[in-house]
Amino acid sequence: MLTFFINRHLVRADEESPPDANRLRLSTNAFQLLRHHCHLSVSFTNALANVEYPSPMCFPSRATHNNLNFWFFLPTRVQVRCRDPKAHVKGKSQMNPINYLHLDAPNVDVRGSKIALHFWVDGGGRGSPKAVVVNFQDGRWRRVVEEPIFRLRDSYQDCESRRLGRDPIYLQMSVFNSALRWWNNSLSSVDDQLIAYEEALLRQDLAAGGDLLQLNAKTNRSLHCIAAHLQRYDSELQLFSNILDQTRSYNLTCHRHFVHLLFRRSEQDLDWVLTALGRVESMLIVLRTFREELQQKASNVMSLLVDNNKGISDQLVVQTGIMMHKILETSRDQAKESLNIAAQTKQLTEQTAKVLHETQKETEASRQLAIQSQRLSEEMMKDSVAMKTVALVTVLFLPGTSFAAILAMPFFTGDSSPFDKPDLIWVWVALTVPATIVCFGFYLAWKQRETRRREQRVSSDDVELSMITQTSQS
Repeated sequence: MLTFFINRHLVRADEESPPDANRLRLSTNAFQLLRHHCHLSVSFTNALANVEYPSPMCFPSRATHNNLNFWFFLPTRVQVRCRDPKAHVKGKSQMNPINYLHLDAPNVDVRGSKIALHFWVDGGGRGSPKAVVVNFQDGRWRRVVEEPIFRLRDSYQDCESRRLGRDPIYLQMSVFNSALRWWNNSLSSVDDQLIAYEEALLRQDLAAGGDLLQLNAKTNRSLHCIAAHLQRYDSELQLFSNILDQTRSYNLTCHRHFVHLLFRRSEQDLDWVLTALGRVESMLIVLRTFREELQQKASNVMSLLVDNNKGISDQLVVQTGIMMHKILETSRDQAKESLNIAAQTKQLTEQTAKVLHETQKETEASRQLAIQSQRLSEEMMKDSVAMKTVALVTVLFLPGTSFAAILAMPFFTGDSSPFDKPDLIWVWVALTVPATIVCFGFYLAWKQRETRRREQRVSSDDVELSMITQTSQS
């Protein structure tokens, strides 16, 4: 049997993925030739173009020698080693079952894909059967993509004759067995993750409080993602079961035609075919039961998570109550301290009022003292005016009387007074007038000097007072 395997670019370990790695390794012209050579049906071609839609299949409703063709799209789930554990955080949503599922505990990604299989044979016995297998799995998982090829090669090597190798059961079993192994590994990884979550929840110390709430929120998101994927796995495994039932019916109804075409020898081969399909069916039943157990386990883990969150919430309520009690006690103590401070403040206010009252009294006394000082200053000014008047009169008469007394001395006149001689009066005038003028001049100069000194002192006091005022304002 001529079998064509079409897949995406297979990436080696030391090779980077090319830009078109997600495309099938098949050009447009090559696909047209393949379609014509292998007699690909239009419905199969349309299904290839819409691979993201629900997986279709087509088996003959009534087997005839001209109608032995079939095709189907088998959904698969493969667990592969996670290369970037942080990629799922910023990548596609894990809640969408179409996307891959990241599992932290086993550090794997469960990725979904499909394998399309088309089989055509000429019922008239002209030419060999032709099969096309389109593997849509990522080329980075080279060993996974090549597994059906190696299984089919080993099956052909075990065939007793080349003609018996044209039986489509070998191709069907190669794809089914690979898919069963992938499904088993994927569900086992999900089981490992659920066990890890359950053990972590059982080990949780509820007294940790708020730190666990954030961790449990992440666990809750992961559990909901797992539950959504398990629900999708149920529909895909159901489709797998439907394909298997159709394959069993196909082999039963087409057996006599395969014997006629010498693909099979006798009823013994049919028993072998049905036995092989029975093993696949039993394994598929086990996987579906396993999936149901995982669904129930996910629900149990969610219940345990809810119980833990409730326990944590209760612990937080208790801790909050204790903290509130401590806060109330602290507030009560602070209230007592505030009352004491208020009483002390009241006493201080009363003492301050007394001090202010005494200060007012002192201020009033100072004001009265200032008034008395002002009155004293006025009286002193009056005395000063009187004294100045006396001084002026003294200055006016002192030179004349002084010189008169001097000239009246005997050593100037002998025995007689100088006034006994009127012709000598000019001497007294000549001495008295200049002396009086000199005294008045000295008095005026001394007064002007004192006035200037007083003005300088007043101006310096004003400057110092203004500087003090500016400093206090700044």
